[in-house]
Amino acid sequence: MIKNLFLRTLALILLTLSIFSGMSFLPTVALAQSSYSPPSQSASILENVPFDQAIPIDESYRREYERCDQENIFEGVTMTGFRRCSQDKNNVKALLRFPDNTVFFEAKLSLDIDGSWKACKGGSGPTDQCPTAFNWPGITEKPNRYVDPDNYPYIVIPTWNVSTGRVDRKFRDRTGVNLGDVGVVVYKDKVVPIFVADGGPHNKLGEGSSVLLELIGEDRCLDWRTDGRTRSNKRWTSNRYCTKYKNTSVSGKVLFFIFPQSKIAGIKPDNAIAKIESEALKRFQNLQSSRKSFVKVNQPILGANIAVDTHVMFSGTAEPEVDRIKVEIGLGGPFLLEDLQDVEEQWSFQEIFRNKGVNRPVTVRAFDASGNLLQTFTFSINVS
Repeated sequence: MIKNLFLRTLALILLTLSIFSGMSFLPTVALAQSSYSPPSQSASILENVPFDQAIPIDESYRREYERCDQENIFEGVTMTGFRRCSQDKNNVKALLRFPDNTVFFEAKLSLDIDGSWKACKGGSGPTDQCPTAFNWPGITEKPNRYVDPDNYPYIVIPTWNVSTGRVDRKFRDRTGVNLGDVGVVVYKDKVVPIFVADGGPHNKLGEGSSVLLELIGEDRCLDWRTDGRTRSNKRWTSNRYCTKYKNTSVSGKVLFFIFPQSKIAGIKPDNAIAKIESEALKRFQNLQSSRKSFVKVNQPILGANIAVDTHVMFSGTAEPEVDRIKVEIGLGGPFLLEDLQDVEEQWSFQEIFRNKGVNRPVTVRAFDASGNLLQTFTFSINVS
């Protein structure tokens, strides 16, 4: 039933995206651009995604995945055994942030079956486990509290340092992405709404549930069963489950769009698919329609290193529709930097930062004369 629902949903998604791809928007650039070009195999889906406005989040961090692919070394530590990257390369070609704060990366897609019947009851491999990092709110019974990868499309983010055996927050701190956030995965001409439901090794990026692989046309299940809850001895929490997988990855060109701080309140197993689909597609369509930029930032340079206790100039231009600009900063905030009223074509203000911080997010919001929000985008600076 869930599979049929997803197939119907996928057809609707592709129809919706084809409508959006026929629309045109002004190609005004708000921020410094990345040189990244997405795979041509997904061009029809990505026509109106403003990659020319996206900026690298942290190139030195992204290159750690490249080094692990080539040398099995991540952040100076040699990865051994099944933690090696060369046997299943990450192929992280980009790690970007769009002006609306959408996080994007291109990578491979490997199989995660945590939370599945196979992992919980059927005998699992060395990296498989019954629990998922995200638990369904309000459900305490095991394994019902875990997210079933055979029925819910989810992705995995790096959360665990396999070298130290401790929690690793580097990916979350750099991107703002957390468990429960929604997004979409694009592969060729397929678009699948997803959410972040599991955590994995700090040196691996690009992993998702079995039904996600199925929905992008790369099914890895060799034996689907549909008797999970109809058997007299109830085998599983849902009717559909897989007993045998082909554990091979899609080697690359899988595109991940994740929307930070998009975790859905009140999500439950029986409403998760509909809610994730609705929220993720709405945000993806908003990203596609964001090519018109009402505000441009000239200073500071994005990702700039700024000395503490010195005057920093913020300046840029604004389109005629803009009447007000609010600029805020985190982490630990947001804290208001400036609220500019009656904005004209040129805008500027000075600020002094008293506290040091790496990748501090600066959020710029533009409003019209009626107080309607025209645009929101976020970039980062370093204060040292």
